[in-house]
Amino acid sequence: MDPVLTGCGHPFCRQCMRDYIETLATDAVSQCPTCHGALSVDLHAASSNAGAAAYTDGSSSAGAESSAAGGGGGVAAAGMARRGLLSRVDLSRFQSSTKIEALMEELYLMKEADPSAKAIVFSQFVSFLDIVEHRLQIGGIRVVKLNGGMTASARENVLNAFKHEPAVTVILISLKAGGVALNLTVASHIYLMDPWWNPAAEYQAIDRAHRLGQHKPIRAVRFVVRNTVEERILRLQDKKRLVFEGTVGGDAAALGQLSEDDLKFLFG
Repeated sequence: MDPVLTGCGHPFCRQCMRDYIETLATDAVSQCPTCHGALSVDLHAASSNAGAAAYTDGSSSAGAESSAAGGGGGVAAAGMARRGLLSRVDLSRFQSSTKIEALMEELYLMKEADPSAKAIVFSQFVSFLDIVEHRLQIGGIRVVKLNGGMTASARENVLNAFKHEPAVTVILISLKAGGVALNLTVASHIYLMDPWWNPAAEYQAIDRAHRLGQHKPIRAVRFVVRNTVEERILRLQDKKRLVFEGTVGGDAAALGQLSEDDLKFLFG
């Protein structure tokens, strides 16, 4: 639906391509998911003219959006991607999920125990963070959101609001965007909404709050749905952790690679 063509000739769903670019870290090199060449695509071109690539990007996803839109248009494009899923949902009939309601309960208990407490909520799915944001706003919880498609200034504004505004209780962060170069010691509660097969990614996420300057104990909670692939992902994490710990010096490659045997274990 609504196809867009990359400069290297590979067709993709326009919204899926927006979501893909947004989930990349700000310093990541944008690559075509099919041929892994430098990503070249015009997200604003009409479907009938999808083959006319407007720019070539070899540096970052944020730069790609800005070049395609021209000037400040890149921020608007990223905003469109963030609103993409909710724009296709009838919000008057919105229904939450068990996992999101479990998060709501945790946040209410957190504020009850410590009114000054703040929380970081991680997910690897940007669209899921959109849904979580909507539910938190319905519940009267002030929230900001950080993702890899933001400009440096927008990212700084979000971080300042979370750190310095007492009313802002929660920051939503995509797992890849928030894994590095963040110091969020203002938060003492961390919620991981979905497990990632690489345990190191979760360790890095938790480390955003567990740093020098943290004066409160850290509480990290992982939400897992019983009898789903998420349980297998946890077992895969344990398997990779044992390989890492059983190797002299630690084999980082064992944590950072998803092998064919791993895929068979998850979906076999």
